[in-house]
Amino acid sequence: MAQRHMPFGYKIIDGAVTIELEKADLVRKIFNNFISGISLKQIAKDLTEMKVPNANGKPSWNHGSIGKILSNCKYTGSDFYPAIIPEEVFNAANRLREEKNAQLGRNVNYFANGVASTYPFTGRLICGECGSVFKRYTEHHNKNKKCNWKCKRYIVDNRVCCKSGVVDDKQLEAGFIQIINRVMENPEMIEKRPAVNAVAESAELRKIKLQISSGLGQNGLEPSDVVQLLFKRAVEQYRISQVDDFDYKTRKLKAVLESRKPIKAFDEALFKATIKSITVEITGQLRFELINGVTLSTSYKLRVRSRK
Repeated sequence: MAQRHMPFGYKIIDGAVTIELEKADLVRKIFNNFISGISLKQIAKDLTEMKVPNANGKPSWNHGSIGKILSNCKYTGSDFYPAIIPEEVFNAANRLREEKNAQLGRNVNYFANGVASTYPFTGRLICGECGSVFKRYTEHHNKNKKCNWKCKRYIVDNRVCCKSGVVDDKQLEAGFIQIINRVMENPEMIEKRPAVNAVAESAELRKIKLQISSGLGQNGLEPSDVVQLLFKRAVEQYRISQVDDFDYKTRKLKAVLESRKPIKAFDEALFKATIKSITVEITGQLRFELINGVTLSTSYKLRVRSRK
């Protein structure tokens, strides 16, 4: 469960995610205020005027930062985060957001280009060649302005740096339909525990440990500096740690798929609830990793470059 920023309201203590009580109360207040009818803009304005620090420690809020809190399912106790709000409160707030978007005619279609657009594959597509994430590009030379997903390192400084595969939304949707239907027809396949590789000590962790060992031998090192280094070590150890959550995630996956029938069309909610990532291989394979770590593959049609 690696991430660059801890969600507002949480902190790490001894390698575990814990709740910051004061900030957690603010999270609950944001949800309650929104459900009671206060707009995102007004909530942000009130917090800014009260000089309440945001996730970056600055007394500056906007509707986007409030929206991120309202849409973060970790507050219900997802993964390894302790719950701050009940799931029904989270669902109520997000249903209200959807209703307001519909009333105001805001775009919620992930195929469109509006500000409110979201793409279900964003952050979940991994390059099988270099390990980078894929980004969505619009092919402007195509008369239909077709959108494709390519490795973000496909072109760097006007040079081709990664000869990865190229896929579009329809190929990804078709691949998901095949995989999820295969799982529904053979549910026992999700119970095969994947092999767990030992986690190597990161270069950053080795660097921090060296700083600590060197610093403890220096009389001039301030106690606050030592504390900061120890905190950095705990954060890095937590970042690279692997927790055996296979059984928990498998039960969660079974609950999502229980009583479901094979699908014929792409289901975004089902996709987000079951798929952790998709690795795009240059060989024409899409490797789907389920939320419990089980991987299943299907194929996609490789693009053939035209020759002049």
